[in-house]
Amino acid sequence: MAQIFISYSRKDINFVRKLAGDLEKAGYEVWWDLTDLRGGDDWPRVIPAAIESSQYVIVVLSPNSAVSDWVEKEYTQALSLRKKIIPIMLANSRVPFALNTINYIDFTGEDYAASLNNLLATLGYTGVMPVAPAATLPGVLRKYAIPIIIAVVVLLALLLIRFLTPEVVPTPTVLPSSSAVPSTTSTPIPATETSTLTVSPTASQSATSTLTSTPTSTPTQSPTATPSPTNQPLSRLGLCITSDYANSINVRSGPGTIYAPLGAPLLVDTCLFFSARNEESTWLQIAPNQPDISLKQYEGGWIFRELLGLKPTSSVDLPAVTLTPTPTPSETPTITPTFTRTPTATFTPSETPTETPSPTETPSLNETETPSETPTP
Repeated sequence: MAQIFISYSRKDINFVRKLAGDLEKAGYEVWWDLTDLRGGDDWPRVIPAAIESSQYVIVVLSPNSAVSDWVEKEYTQALSLRKKIIPIMLANSRVPFALNTINYIDFTGEDYAASLNNLLATLGYTGVMPVAPAATLPGVLRKYAIPIIIAVVVLLALLLIRFLTPEVVPTPTVLPSSSAVPSTTSTPIPATETSTLTVSPTASQSATSTLTSTPTSTPTQSPTATPSPTNQPLSRLGLCITSDYANSINVRSGPGTIYAPLGAPLLVDTCLFFSARNEESTWLQIAPNQPDISLKQYEGGWIFRELLGLKPTSSVDLPAVTLTPTPTPSETPTITPTFTRTPTATFTPSETPTETPSPTETPSLNETETPSETPTP
């Protein structure tokens, strides 16, 4: 059988792989660069030699090959060697000027087998076709195949609903045949039981008749309001320590810096689980039962939210815990001064010497003798 060279764009390789396989099944020797080039081969030498040794050159036309320089070089080389060139149109695109006088085989349709048989006929193939033509529906039926299938499915569904739905038979209401109007006494019972009505006859009746009837009324239930579901907070939230200014942080025994540190300083990039937050969502509490046993010393402690990579405006979906701050007692004693009132003693001299004027002297009313000395206690 003759050798065929296929010129194509690498972007159309899936189609070329299938085409080359079908041509080989028909007995042709197919040369295409993906399988016939080996590592280290000189492309500018090997490809022209393969074109020269081939009897047919198939050029795959597509928008990809229309802009391929290699495809242009290959069919130009084939034209210069006067090889029989067979263009095939894979996707609608322009035909190169050098090939516009050659009729191409159309592969743009859905019937690949028919297009392949046309190609084999052009190659002069007389054997059994490697790909049998697929059975096709008439044109109108193929066009409306999908709407017909949908209509059949809907019709079958309606028939199933019709035959599977039980028919409701109304229960007849039995009325008493007596001409007299009895006075009835009824006792409410559940709707699933049979009620017995006792008829008290009037003077025209001599016997007591018992009438059994099945009630047809259905009790009306009062609607019950179902509360709408609310978002439940998470029980555990995993976060990691982050800081651009320190290698470790303090875990506090309460939600604030007024609380004493808990355990050793905690290294940055350590990841823990948290189970609660304070009411302001500014501090998060470390959850119990941490996976890492070395983190047990921090369970129940608190970490500032911004050290966990959380923005001040972001919400934390954890239950809130209300705590009463207990400040850490200071080690420096506080001295409160105490003032004690001390009484001041006042001493009065026991004797005050007084001079008695002599008879010849008349004391003046404006003069008062003041002792020269006042004893000091």
